[in-house]
Amino acid sequence: MKDLLMIKNIVSLTSRLQNLCEGFDDSKKTALLSAKLKILLEVSQHKKLSPGILKNRVGLAKSNLALACNMLTKQGLIVKSKDEFDTRSIFYSITSKGDEVLNQILTKMKENFEGELAYKNNLKQIDETVADLLSCVS
Repeated sequence: MKDLLMIKNIVSLTSRLQNLCEGFDDSKKTALLSAKLKILLEVSQHKKLSPGILKNRVGLAKSNLALACNMLTKQGLIVKSKDEFDTRSIFYSITSKGDEVLNQILTKMKENFEGELAYKNNLKQIDETVADLLSCVS
């Protein structure tokens, strides 16, 4: 029974976090963490990422990742480059424009988080759920 409660709390936390992150990608106002945002987040955390690693990190099918990356490349948010030693290998890197767009989205998210967490009851519930989550994965 305790395991089911932990799973319920994890799902609840996931739902709350998704709601806090909702609607900040201007291209898809209803998207929860859109593919665009996921790709920008992952690529920004590394100097360069191969499509295979990026696919696993963002949870997209190979064809959907290719379409999303092509769109982001056309928008000037990421660049596609070949490995200097193995020209068959390609990598994606974020551009300065991509960093700017990502920072704008994250700033909007931060404001939303601060507004939601200002309510002590919400903060207490989130803290309790996080504690349950940490005990589950520890």
